[in-house]
Amino acid sequence: MTSKRAARQQRPLPLSLRHRVSLLYEGRRATILGEPVAAMRRAGLDPVVDARHRYARSRSGPATTIEVGFAHNFRIFGALIDTLWTGKHEAAHGSAAVLAYRFGRNGRFLARTRSEKARKWAEALNSDVRIRQLIAQAELKEIRLEEGVRGRIVQLQSLPGTITALYFPPLPPYTVPIRPGEADAQLALLTRLLSGP
Repeated sequence: MTSKRAARQQRPLPLSLRHRVSLLYEGRRATILGEPVAAMRRAGLDPVVDARHRYARSRSGPATTIEVGFAHNFRIFGALIDTLWTGKHEAAHGSAAVLAYRFGRNGRFLARTRSEKARKWAEALNSDVRIRQLIAQAELKEIRLEEGVRGRIVQLQSLPGTITALYFPPLPPYTVPIRPGEADAQLALLTRLLSGP
């Protein structure tokens, strides 16, 4: 009797539904992060990947941090989980300025704050041919730049690298991976936007 009870206690319990779903999303995040992490390594960075694959982070010089992780956009019947690059250059302080990029046929950077700094910054970026080439290669959904007392912060949200989840009816998440060329262009653009002008 005692041996049967001991055998039952040693037998692994079935995983809860919540835990299985958590493992599923962890696997999808690991798949998505694979290419951005490879791009960081190709660029000479040494990224540290979170144990649950929620982000990968690296230092680039003494004052710059580069991170790739995920942004959640919840909908009525599910969520979109988008790959989000974030770069922070702590030494680049200046007057408050926020820029965004308007996509389309004549895409360009627009000042979101009414300051001379923001206007000149947008003009300089719009005249940079290399930045325009990288934007065309990077397949992005959103670009946001901010400079102020916290330094310069750049965020790039990728079109590929998306995990689509439908909760009603519950369906397995659908993943759109990032290609190597897209990841390289995203990282190169992030680095260029962090460093200048």
